[in-house]
Amino acid sequence: MSNQEQFEVLMARIDALEEREKQLTYASNAYQAILTTLLGNLDKTTRDKVIHMVDQAHDIAYARANIEQKGNILGADDITQRIFLFAQGRASQSR
Repeated sequence: MSNQEQFEVLMARIDALEEREKQLTYASNAYQAILTTLLGNLDKTTRDKVIHMVDQAHDIAYARANIEQKGNILGADDITQRIFLFAQGRASQSR
């Protein structure tokens, strides 16, 4: 395979990865919007219970995870915490 062919294969892979990243970002943003809206529309007591249950599930999953899984859980936890904070702030403003 020539250098030009290798370059073209590499560029095609990069394009595919960038498209996949874009699709994952769209999906993540959609899920965040849905969860934030759902939590934001709950009464404070119910919302706090849901958040507490998710926090407990996170703690259990993290305790049982291997090293690679722990990294994934921590990354997801950052997003989850932002969703919770936004939902709590938005819900408290509207009530």
